[in-house]
Amino acid sequence: MKANFKPFLFILLCSTLLVAGISFFSYSQSKSILKEKMTLSTQQMVMQSVDKLNLMLRSYEDLTYNFITDNVILSNLAEYSSDSSDQLDRYTAANAIKTTIAVRFFSKGEITAVHLLPQDSKLKAITTNPPDVPSIDYTHTDWYKQALAGGRTAWHETKSAGYMSGLSSFAISRSLTLSSGQRYLLMVEISTHILNDTLSERQLGDGGEIVLLDGSNRLLSPAHGATEGEVYSIPSLNLANIDKDASLSTIDTATVKVNGAKQLIVAGKLSVAYWKVEAVIPVSELVKDTSKIRNTTLASVITIAIVTYLLNYLYQRRRSDARIRYMAYHDHLTDLANRKLFNELLEKEIGVAKQHGQRFAVMFIDLDRLKIINDTFGHGAGDKLLVDISGKLKRQLDKAFTIARFGGDEFLVLMPQIGEYDEVEAVIYEISALIQQPIYYQDKELFVSASIGVSIYPLHGEDGQSLIKNADMAMYSVKESGRSSHRYYDAAMDKKSYGNLSLERDLRKALEREQLLLMYQPQFELATGRIAGVEALVRWRHHEHGLISPAEFIPIAEDSRLIIPIGEWILYTACKQNKAWQDAGLPAVQVSVNLSIHQFQSNGIIETVSCVLKRTGLEAQYLELEITESIAMQDVEKVILTLQGLSELGVKISIDDFGTGYSSLSYLKNFPIHRLKVDKSFLDDMIENPKERAIVGAIIVMSHSLNLSVTAEGVETMEQVKLLSELNCDDVQGYIFSRPLSPEDCASRLVENVSYAGRRP
Repeated sequence: MKANFKPFLFILLCSTLLVAGISFFSYSQSKSILKEKMTLSTQQMVMQSVDKLNLMLRSYEDLTYNFITDNVILSNLAEYSSDSSDQLDRYTAANAIKTTIAVRFFSKGEITAVHLLPQDSKLKAITTNPPDVPSIDYTHTDWYKQALAGGRTAWHETKSAGYMSGLSSFAISRSLTLSSGQRYLLMVEISTHILNDTLSERQLGDGGEIVLLDGSNRLLSPAHGATEGEVYSIPSLNLANIDKDASLSTIDTATVKVNGAKQLIVAGKLSVAYWKVEAVIPVSELVKDTSKIRNTTLASVITIAIVTYLLNYLYQRRRSDARIRYMAYHDHLTDLANRKLFNELLEKEIGVAKQHGQRFAVMFIDLDRLKIINDTFGHGAGDKLLVDISGKLKRQLDKAFTIARFGGDEFLVLMPQIGEYDEVEAVIYEISALIQQPIYYQDKELFVSASIGVSIYPLHGEDGQSLIKNADMAMYSVKESGRSSHRYYDAAMDKKSYGNLSLERDLRKALEREQLLLMYQPQFELATGRIAGVEALVRWRHHEHGLISPAEFIPIAEDSRLIIPIGEWILYTACKQNKAWQDAGLPAVQVSVNLSIHQFQSNGIIETVSCVLKRTGLEAQYLELEITESIAMQDVEKVILTLQGLSELGVKISIDDFGTGYSSLSYLKNFPIHRLKVDKSFLDDMIENPKERAIVGAIIVMSHSLNLSVTAEGVETMEQVKLLSELNCDDVQGYIFSRPLSPEDCASRLVENVSYAGRRP
């Protein structure tokens, strides 16, 4: 017994000495190890802050560069600065510049004010400050002198009361010289919260802080016991009492004694504004946890090490297996079930329902307008919205329901054991109400609605794939009929879907089979009665179904992107026909061609139009391109650039279906257009409804004030003609004058050039 016990004691003693030695060594090294670890972590944090601030400041420099190279602004600024400009010219130019500033700059909520400061004392500054903000003589201020001495671009430190706006801000200035030699200083004030928010993301414990300093060691962000603009209590790193501990290529690290306590300082310099990010942590806080090692005993070390290792191994293995399975069956963003898990649970529910003769419902949910939110506020807003909606559905719906994210903005809900349809209706209305509740993102309210399709087992399918497919089909039926509603699957939807696929297949061959043809509807001047132009309208003569309405095949062409080759064919054929009429000696008129959203947004639209004009020989002034109001508001800045490129070719631009979209007049006045086309929906009730009549009159007056012509579409009665004439409408187009005509009949009408006055009853 003793013989066996001694080796055990020897091993235990050796183990005790070994662990005790390791414990002592660990304690002796713990301070330096922890300090080094925290130092490296802080260095990384400072580098990340420096990189983020550099990127942010460069983005504002790019923004100011886009401003001083904008042709519209430069031309208005030249008008404002010109000696030949009178007071009204300068007022108009200044307002145009302010409008452009609002479009270009104030899309960023952190920008508080923008100023254009002339270096010629004869001119006033152009500023976005409200009229009640008093102006100052900026030419004698230190920041103005600093801006002039800063070269092409200069950054200015934070001011608690701003430079001119009165708000806490920092600023970037950029010099601007017009071709006339007139010099300006662009000053953009940016709210300090954008700096503070960036720095507040970094956590340095209870006693640590991270601040932004200028070259004079003055605070550009708040600190413990100090505000912006004050000299920081921690001395700069170039003082002699600092002992260097470590350094990186762009980061300085040092320890300094302040008020008897050592502080770790890690500083990084911005490459853009010559400012400095500085992190300060008390050294005592870095090593406060080392006292725990001192109290570690031999028994606890051995026991904890062995038990922890075994438990951790078993726990991590089970956790890893569970995590892998969870990730395989759940959506990583919303934490809902994914498509795979939903399909498995759906198959189980089918088995239970089949065994007990039960019914259940599958709901296919698609969020409306999520793409607009992503395009407007970024994908972070869209992700926040998806997460919040998922949380609401999980919390509020019955726990027996299965909720899954199908993909993108689509969700699936499995509602088991339903009795009457009223139960399904109640759940649908609950889901719709939850989704329509506002969601807050960066102090903004976001709203979406939902289109919901429903399939019932076994009425609408006896397998999982059929139920999901049919619910999806019902949802798309809701989308087509206006969104924000719900619909149950119907067998007619299958027939319609098959019919659309069949039409799409035949439409792909319609061009090569020469089944497409163009009709031309004349447009008449109300003042003279002569034909001012014609609109090209496409028709499809199907080999089996005869003449198919554009309302039936154009949406199919849009969804399948066939509208792009069809649109190019329409453009070429219309230009070619107009040129043929002119070569035949007929009166020269404009031909109007509608551009689809896919055509207009394609990168080569300007080159396509230019090529068609060259191939057909038609002069650009006889081609008018029509875009709808909804297309014009997709991406305003890109739309303006595209329209300017088309306008430079010499073609005319018109806005079709005006009044049915959501256009802003502040954008509309910047579009290089020459005509608005009033939608038929305003004319239908114009005679009986004074409000509709007032809207049409307001559109005409507004258009004329912007030097735009107005064409009324869908004119069908002489009462409408008379009222439009009284409202000074320029042109009309409708069945009362002429239906769409074949090229031959349209040529005859051009020869006759019949006045509507001669056709009055």
